[in-house]
Amino acid sequence: MMIQDERNDVDAAIALSLTDNRAPSLDELLRELNSQVNGEEVSIFNVNRDDVIDGTLRGLKRRSFNPFKRVSAVFSSSICAEAEGAVDEGGPTREFFRLLNQAVCRLPIWFGPDDSKMLTLKSTGVEDRLYYYVGQMIAMSLIHGGGGPHFLSETMFKLLVSGPESLEATIDHIQSEEIKGTIMKISDSQDINTLQDAVAGALILLDAAGVSPVVRTLSDKERIVKEMVYHFAFYSLVLPLRQFRDGMGLGSVLKKVIENPELFKPLFMSYTAKLTAAKVQEIIPIARSQPTGSNRSNLEERLIPYWLDFLLDLEEGDEEITLEDVLIFTTGADKEPPLGFSPKPSVEFQHDSDNPLPMANTCGNILKLPVSHENYEMFKKFLIMGIQCAGGFGFA
Repeated sequence: MMIQDERNDVDAAIALSLTDNRAPSLDELLRELNSQVNGEEVSIFNVNRDDVIDGTLRGLKRRSFNPFKRVSAVFSSSICAEAEGAVDEGGPTREFFRLLNQAVCRLPIWFGPDDSKMLTLKSTGVEDRLYYYVGQMIAMSLIHGGGGPHFLSETMFKLLVSGPESLEATIDHIQSEEIKGTIMKISDSQDINTLQDAVAGALILLDAAGVSPVVRTLSDKERIVKEMVYHFAFYSLVLPLRQFRDGMGLGSVLKKVIENPELFKPLFMSYTAKLTAAKVQEIIPIARSQPTGSNRSNLEERLIPYWLDFLLDLEEGDEEITLEDVLIFTTGADKEPPLGFSPKPSVEFQHDSDNPLPMANTCGNILKLPVSHENYEMFKKFLIMGIQCAGGFGFA
């Protein structure tokens, strides 16, 4: 009944998209999705970083699961038997959705490069309703502020929004090189005899696609090729796509995507904006708390250029860590979420500690820099060491 209601929402959304000229912003749409979350109740996901999908599926299948309860992610380290902590004030959730979107991209239900994926038919995936649960995972991420998948191909995004009927299939949409070769052999036939031989060699595929093998004239090859391409490119995806869209219907996510495809497209397709030192400074500004002229203030004045040069060195791309690693260390996310961070991230200083390593609180989005280093080389060395060795959110 729930799935049928979601399909009705999708049908209504398609009709509305043809007549409604409203232009809401992406921010407004995402906040509307997020407003469905009840912060007083919690859905707990017990996951291991090495297999996030497994723990997520258990959580989704739990009888008490409610997609509108606040998500609390509890990570267990692959090398430590103790959980990293059940209290989730935001940092673990951001890391959970970051890792989940990455893990979803690696599932065998997709084919194509990492930044341009298409669904592919896996019978076990249909039987286990994996396509449905993957749709739910992506919808959950958008509802709870975790961001989009950023790996769908443009064709896949169009399939999600409009269905296969609206697309012109090409041979490049077919995954199997063997099937492509068979279709190309038919397409390249230059006379009736060659065409009949090519069709005779493809009878099993023609039967599977429901395509008539009757050849009377050379022009029949156009019909045969068109029907075969459509079947193996799109028709074989009918069941996986239906499950995927049903899962995406969670919380009216698919409805809003259909109504506003251009706004949502950047969240589903490849994320190309390069993180820069200036952007990191904007996302994580320096918080000064010491009186001007004090010893601590003077110490901060000496360390701030170290920090800014550290970001510029990372931007060069020659270090062992990246600017994305700094963001992950501080917030649990590798990019700024569509709705921004809450609370606002900040850089602070460890005045009351001789710890040479950086510290982070991903729940508060606070990065604390060490103040014990006398020169830039040591400052940089220990920042890289701390960020590189941090197993997850929290303290280095």
